[in-house]
Formats: sequence, structure tokens, C-alpha cells
Amino acid sequence: MPNENSLTANHLTNGTEPLTNVNQLILDSVAEGIYGIDLDAKVIFWNKAAERLTGYHISDFRYHNLHELIHHTDPHGKHVPLHHCPVYHALNSGESMFVKDDIFWHKSGSSFPVEYTVQPIMVDGHHAGSVITFRDMTEKLKTDEIIQQWEKLSVVGQMAAGIAHEIRNPITTLKGFLKLMHAKNEYNPEYYQIMDSEFDRIESIIQELLTFSKPQSSYYENHDIKELVQQVVQLMQPQAIFKNISINTAWDESTLPIWCIEHQLKQVFINLIKNAIEALDDGGEIRIDVVVQEGEAVIRVKDNGLGIPPEVLAKMGEPFYSTKEKGTGLGLMVTFNIIRNNHNGHIYVESKTNEGTTFTIKLPLENVNTSR
Repeated sequence: MPNENSLTANHLTNGTEPLTNVNQLILDSVAEGIYGIDLDAKVIFWNKAAERLTGYHISDFRYHNLHELIHHTDPHGKHVPLHHCPVYHALNSGESMFVKDDIFWHKSGSSFPVEYTVQPIMVDGHHAGSVITFRDMTEKLKTDEIIQQWEKLSVVGQMAAGIAHEIRNPITTLKGFLKLMHAKNEYNPEYYQIMDSEFDRIESIIQELLTFSKPQSSYYENHDIKELVQQVVQLMQPQAIFKNISINTAWDESTLPIWCIEHQLKQVFINLIKNAIEALDDGGEIRIDVVVQEGEAVIRVKDNGLGIPPEVLAKMGEPFYSTKEKGTGLGLMVTFNIIRNNHNGHIYVESKTNEGTTFTIKLPLENVNTSR
């Protein structure tokens, strides 16, 4: 039985007049797809852009449910029941909603990426349905991908120059000592010690560059982010205790599974905690919090050290930039890459002189594998 507050074509303007040709012309002039549904989820209007983008005419919904035609499967290939549909929830609650990353299905059987808004339609103060405005994001995603590729090429160029410089220095040193040893034809322990140190530096640079490479998807698995952090904390505790530093953690007992590469996230936490330890010369505290905020896992690593000067903070994450005497500058670059590129996350750093530094990592929970 139809809902008594359901919207019909007779309620689309001032509550008494039917949808006019003028109103339809206005809807059809809009580039975005627009359609309206009543409280029974029946399509009551459908513009030309919606028809063009999906291949469906409004008459196709006379005997078929719209959701099962254009929104039946999610981007991961999993069937979306009607009661799990964001539009359905917004319709029932009368709330507004914005969905950024979804797909709609074309009549031909192909899908296309969309973002859409759901807004309630009010008639005489009563919620009578919803209007959905959607955009085909295909071209924007292609443009974004091209921009990302150019940015990566720019980074590769910077890294190539940095690698050549960083490796040339120890190689020059090694060649110099080899020539010196050959000329003198004698064994000098001091020479060997210096050469060994230069080999270690080259090895360190190569190892961190290998970590920077993009992994295959087969390495991704569900892991409890809190458990990964705890394992790294236990690993780093001896170094902290040796410097009179306490590492304190704060989170609840629930599990928080993330679709991730285990060893890479561990490397991130090792890098951040190691940096925090090195920032606390005379003891101090490192605090690690894990919470859920707005659909994301948020991990904060905070120390109460001397802080980072603004001019240094602005360059953090750049390849081969380091304030450490023997640092390569690749540790934070690798950390940023793992979070941003390999896990679709975000990483921020805040610091105040004499108050300390906080690294904040945000990982989207939608990365969780739902196929298991």
C-alpha cells in the first residue's frame, strides 16, 4: 500500500500543480543526472542527463526497481541489497547525504564511477521523498590519474638526481682509498673501517629505495591496526628504556582491521617511533593513540621533545633531506609513500618548539576487505 506521504507528480511544485513542461525543460538542461523518488522508492521524475548516463528511460522503472537496475553492485563486485543502499537510508531518514566514491550501472551492463548527493523533498512541512543528483566521474578520475603520473615522474626525476649524488659520494671515497692502498701496497685497518662505513651507507640507501617500490595487491591482508602498533611498541621498548623514555599507548580493546601490507605499516610505526626516540635526548614520553573518527582509523604518535623548526618542518618527507649527521632523508619519504600511495591514507605532522611533535596517520576503513 503506498505511503500516505508519498510524493507524486502532482506535488512537484506548489503542492497542487503537476510537473510542467517548463520544469522538465529546466531539469533536462542540467548536465548532472537528476531524479526524484517518493517514499515508496518509486521514480517520479528523471532528467535527460540521467537517461543519457544510465541508458534507462523513466518508463523502464514502471515495473522494475531502480536500485536493482543501476545500483545493484558495489565497486568491489559485491551485491548491494536495498537495505544497505545509502540512498535508501537517506530516503527513510529524511537526511541529506553526499557519497563520493560509488558506481552506477548502465543499461548495457557496464558500470561508471559516480559521486552523488541525496536531498529530502519537503511538501507542506512533511518529508515526501528524495532528489538525487549524480555526476559521472570517469573523466575526472582519468585526469587525476594523469596528474598523479606527472607528479610521480617529477618525484622520480628529483630522486634520480638525489640518488646519483648520494651514491656518488661514497663511491668516490671508496675509489680514492682503493687507489691509495694500491699505490702504497700496504694494509691499513683505518682505511678498511672507512670503506666499510661507505658500503653500509650505499646499502642503506638501496634498501630504503626498495621499500619505496609499489607492492602487488597479493600482499594486502586484513590486520588489526592496534595489534600492529603494539608489536612495534614492544620491539622499540628496549631502545626507549635505554634513553629513559616511556612509550604509552591509549586505545580500547576492540579490534580495528585494516586492509593493508603488514610489514609496511610496521615499518611506518618503526620509523615514527625511532624518530621520536631520537628527538628525546634527555628522556621523555612518547604517546600513541588509536581511535576511529569519521570512518577512518586515526593513529597519532606524539613526543614531548624540543619540536621541529618551521623551516625544517616544511621540507620533511623530501628525498635526501635530513637533519641527522648520517641520515639519508629517505625514512620519512618512504613513510609518506606507504601511507599515501600504498594505503590511500593521509599523514600530517605538527610541531611546536619546546612542546614536541605529533605525527597523525589516517587510514580509510573502507580499505577493509569485505569479501571474506
